[in-house]
Amino acid sequence: MLIWARYFVIYLEIVKMKLKPEIMETILTAAESLFNEQGYCPVSLELVAESAGVSKRTLYKYFGDKNGLVCKVLEKRNAFFKKSLTDVIAVFSGRKDKINAIVSWHIKWFNDKNYRGCMFVRAKAEYDNKSEEVCAIVKEHKQWIQDSICQCLGGTEQSLEPALLIMLILEGMISYTSIFGVDGYDFEREKMYIYDIIDSIDSAKQATE
Repeated sequence: MLIWARYFVIYLEIVKMKLKPEIMETILTAAESLFNEQGYCPVSLELVAESAGVSKRTLYKYFGDKNGLVCKVLEKRNAFFKKSLTDVIAVFSGRKDKINAIVSWHIKWFNDKNYRGCMFVRAKAEYDNKSEEVCAIVKEHKQWIQDSICQCLGGTEQSLEPALLIMLILEGMISYTSIFGVDGYDFEREKMYIYDIIDSIDSAKQATE
């Protein structure tokens, strides 16, 4: 039994070696677009394969099943968010400037023609109690953003609650824009709320000194 298990592991490694990154990227791009446009559950593997120009057998070879495909799409999107946000934050040094960069990044995202709301929130809604792996990726993504906000605020214990409040405002903005869009809305009020939260950190610090 152990011998057969060893052969099976070797077989899987050989299959992985034959996987082509360009084909995987083509499938992920097609799947991400379809999931963003239509949601996860309504999109079949047949539709993804057709859109990517590959066979369903190839799709199974690369991702195993739909759950595996959804996870890889979310991981790809998570990596993009992390790099993009990290890059815009790195340009600035002040707390307000860093947070403003995060908020402005989100507003730019809201104005993208392909914006349909948060794919992570939608994944949690559609896969809750169905896939622990999907939900874990969603949680890690949101936690990373909140932790990044906290670091921008100083990374101290006093930054934890303000970071949570700013995260809640951002999530509210995402929810609002996914329903109503961004036409005629500049988010200046939300920015002022966020700046007040940042100022409260300085006030609390001065009070303890």
